[in-house]
Amino acid sequence: MQVQVLIPTALNQAFTYESSDQITLGQVVLVPFRNKTELGVVWDSAPSDYSGVAKPIESVTEYILPESIKHFVEWVADYTMTPRGLILKMVLALPSSEFRKLFKKPYEAKSLTYTFVHTIELSKEQKNAADFIQKAQNKFQPFLLDGVTGSGKTEVYLSVIENILKQNGQALVLLPEIALTTQWLERFEKRFGVLPHLWHSGVTQKHKRESWQQIVKGEAGVVVGARSALFLPFPNLKAIIVDEEHDASYKQEEQVLYHARDMAVVRAQQLNIPIVLASATPSLETLVNAQKGRYQHLILEDRFAGAQLPSVSIVDMRQQKKGFWLSEPLYKGIIERLKLGEQTLLFLNRRGYAPLTLCRTCGHRFMCPGCDAWLVQHKNAYQLRCHHCGFYKEIPKECPECHNTDALTPCGPGVERIHEEVIARFPEARVLLAASDVISTPKEMKQMIEQIADHKVDIVIGTQMLAKGHHFPLLTLVGVVDADLGLNGSDLRAGEKTYQLLHQVSGRAGREKREGEVMLQTFNPDHAIMQALKDHNREEFYEYEIQERQLHEMPPFGRLAAVVLSGLDEVQVQEMARQLGKLAPIVPGIRVLGPVPAPIARVRSRFRWRFLIKADRTMRLQSYLKDWLDRTKISQSIRVSVDIDPQSFM
Repeated sequence: MQVQVLIPTALNQAFTYESSDQITLGQVVLVPFRNKTELGVVWDSAPSDYSGVAKPIESVTEYILPESIKHFVEWVADYTMTPRGLILKMVLALPSSEFRKLFKKPYEAKSLTYTFVHTIELSKEQKNAADFIQKAQNKFQPFLLDGVTGSGKTEVYLSVIENILKQNGQALVLLPEIALTTQWLERFEKRFGVLPHLWHSGVTQKHKRESWQQIVKGEAGVVVGARSALFLPFPNLKAIIVDEEHDASYKQEEQVLYHARDMAVVRAQQLNIPIVLASATPSLETLVNAQKGRYQHLILEDRFAGAQLPSVSIVDMRQQKKGFWLSEPLYKGIIERLKLGEQTLLFLNRRGYAPLTLCRTCGHRFMCPGCDAWLVQHKNAYQLRCHHCGFYKEIPKECPECHNTDALTPCGPGVERIHEEVIARFPEARVLLAASDVISTPKEMKQMIEQIADHKVDIVIGTQMLAKGHHFPLLTLVGVVDADLGLNGSDLRAGEKTYQLLHQVSGRAGREKREGEVMLQTFNPDHAIMQALKDHNREEFYEYEIQERQLHEMPPFGRLAAVVLSGLDEVQVQEMARQLGKLAPIVPGIRVLGPVPAPIARVRSRFRWRFLIKADRTMRLQSYLKDWLDRTKISQSIRVSVDIDPQSFM
């Protein structure tokens, strides 16, 4: 019997093999490939006219992928213009060495017993939302679960999961970051008596090996994971939940360029199951889909248990004395919270001590040798670091140009610099710095959250890892140190992302009976985003953004794709980009912008040139791009990356 086997590598074609055993489509096998034994999946029957020599399959495993996975792999590969083998690699999710361990000693699955004893009584709003979702079982229906921070969106979809578990189905919950899982998992365990299966980069290979077996056999009831969990081979998936659906980390920016939220909608459609997109600040794409009736809009208007939204005030930094990063109103607010025994969160989405170090004497700026980017000073580690490629070096004692030993100056604040000021100005306070440089593992994250929850900390200084998902009853003041950060640049979503982030971090204040307050330090107090946050007027902000996008035919009212050429030879990359630009087909409804150097024109020593392709909403960009890229032979030393629906423009 001859079959075609797809190998999980950067190839689109499947290869023909011979099997003496009875074999099933979707079966995981080991095959000889390029002088090695590789993992593969039986993808199709061999063509009847195949006349080549088919090598024999070496061994057949007990694992059979559900048929739905094949359709999903094919669809994602076609949409993202990625080889099918790379998509399959995410489905198998384990290296060949881990699968060999499975073959030698299959894992004895310990069945989980869900208790359902800690079910929380839902409010009328929450119950109505849960009922709508549960009525959509066994049919495709996308829901936007839209509610202010603290309105109990999690309880709604946990209620849906409970119903699925009682029917022995499987549920997938996608979370944007590992950092979000700690308190979520505690809530899940309290409700169901056991932990769900976890799937993200911080999980050990042993845990992944055991979970993968249970998932493919239908024994894993609930999987909670980052974006890659979407590709796991569930045979009995009954619902997908995408929490914080607006979050930028759902877009994978390396190797396979895909948006997990959008691909999750596709998977739900193929499986004919409901999908819940939950957010207090929905992405513009999702909100427009709800407005047009493509998604059912479920709104939770009230905070859970009667908690009130925090008051928001704007601090005009143009009127503040220089010399401190914390304004006088914010300083007084912190003093007041310390007197009341309450907690403060100071938010700045910038790691390190300072984003730039320069010489006051000659003006020398410390740049990364491999990237067109400043080196960020990390004073605690005594290093200058590149946040793009990871390069680092010790902070020098003198300027490398003029050799002055007393002229190196840090410019601008990072969280370490705010931490330094807080310690100096509030010497009696218990202060905690929360950034990925100092807190990098789930265990460290859990310890930090416990410290804050147990009131062992008075002032927390943090980046976006603390902006969302967390619940601290005594945290009543949020101070945003630089509310303007993120508004500048070439990103068409800069305003949307800034609003979402500031709204999320504001939602950490006053989540129980104590009143919350938010202070936004800004040099642009009249900006529409600052005013919308102050007035809790989300609708006005979204209406303005939607009008702007519609006017310029930008997503979701138009389509975008990016083509990036990169290589080690700057002249060669530039010349190839110009040649490619001349060959762009002229098609009504499609505009090719570029080529131009990327905003960060060199990353990891590779020079980068970009095209932006803008099209009508009805156009299929993949066909156009394939036709265009097939018109010229790209040098092997130049890498071409195609990004459908780009989120980043760097």
